[in-house]
This record gives sequence, structure tokens and C-alpha cells, in this order.
Amino acid sequence: MKSELLWADLQPTDSEIVDVSCTVGDGLFVYEVLGAGRSTYTDLRSGATRLLEINHTLPSPATRLYLVLCEPPAEDWSADTVRDIFGVHVLWRSPGSWGGDETEIALGRGQA
Repeated sequence: MKSELLWADLQPTDSEIVDVSCTVGDGLFVYEVLGAGRSTYTDLRSGATRLLEINHTLPSPATRLYLVLCEPPAEDWSADTVRDIFGVHVLWRSPGSWGGDETEIALGRGQA
């Protein structure tokens, strides 16, 4: 994830609280990365809640919140549900590419 953002010349950063964040245009994107084997709806819901908590502590709210998985979600419907309920976009690494919602925007290759 960070290497993709670096290739897009976005200068990602991390901290004790935030896995990855970067400024894209006039907005802040915040990413929460879930480890391998954490792709069930329960995992996604927990990650989305954490992102919302992090966003609440920021001086200004993030423009976009992204949950990053190491694999596709275990349930086909879960990424859409997390986006619809929490407003958190889900993306995941697949062999040779990325899957999920707003991947081009999330990786700094598209317009927000």
C-alpha cells in the first residue's frame, strides 16, 4: 500500500495511531490495514469502527477512510455493507492488482 502511494508521489506517513495517511489534493486519506486472515465481515466492521474512532480524534476529519485487506473479503457482500453503513471504502490486494471500491482514487491515480 505505502509503495503504491509513494509511486503516486503522495508521501504517505504513519504513526502510533494511524497505519497510513496521506494528503491527496486538498483532502486527507486515512488507511487502516488489516493483517492476513482478517477478512470476515466481523473483521471489517471492527476495522471500520477503528477508522471512525481515529477520524474523530483528528484536528480535521479525513476526506476518505479506507480499510485495506491482504485478501478479498470472505463474504462477497461485506465490502459494500461496510461502505454503506460506515462510509468506509474497502480495498484489497489481489495477484498483480487491487480490488475493491475506489481503488484508483485510494492509490492516488484517480480524482476524488
